[in-house]
Amino acid sequence: MALRTVSTIGKKDSGEKSKKWFAIAVGVIMLMSVAGFVLSFNPSSQQTSFRYGGLLFKQDQQQGFFTTEVNGRQIDFFYRPEDVSDIDLPDFVVEKLMGNRVIYIAYYSNSTLASNMALLQFDAANILDARYGVFVQPASTTANPFGLPIAACNNATSFIPVLLLQEGNNTAIAFDSGNLDCVVLNASSDIGFLRAADRLKYALISGKTGGG
Repeated sequence: MALRTVSTIGKKDSGEKSKKWFAIAVGVIMLMSVAGFVLSFNPSSQQTSFRYGGLLFKQDQQQGFFTTEVNGRQIDFFYRPEDVSDIDLPDFVVEKLMGNRVIYIAYYSNSTLASNMALLQFDAANILDARYGVFVQPASTTANPFGLPIAACNNATSFIPVLLLQEGNNTAIAFDSGNLDCVVLNASSDIGFLRAADRLKYALISGKTGGG
């Protein structure tokens, strides 16, 4: 009887230990998964500051994004320059946007990416004004309740180019095939749009397509 009791207790202790180690293993896997997700969203989040285009970028320790100031105006970034360098940016895109006194930045206000598009519109306007004295006229591609002018690639001219932000099947920045006075930024997801937006903003800050 004593042997059976010891055996039973031994099995019980073994089972409890197995459950304990299983719970620890699951916890470790979950922690690694969360860390992996954060690092995949911001691959260089472990680095807190860097310089680019003559500006100092600092990382917000709570939110994880990077921030800099352009003539006293705060501009936020989700990625470091090297994390978005794989997004192609054709030559002369930056020159087209910064080489005129006025440009339109337009998007569809009911787009699922509208909030991120509005952020890029705001940040690009601050960069272009502060760096190059370019006035950005916010616009919509359709009639809207905000009274914004309607603009798209067919409105772009050599005197007033258009930067069109839109949803697409891929993430890319390119000239419109039918009008080289129109720059189109496509994105198929929120993360894709944030990456493309950062790529463009870094280029505008440095004043060139390549690195700063």
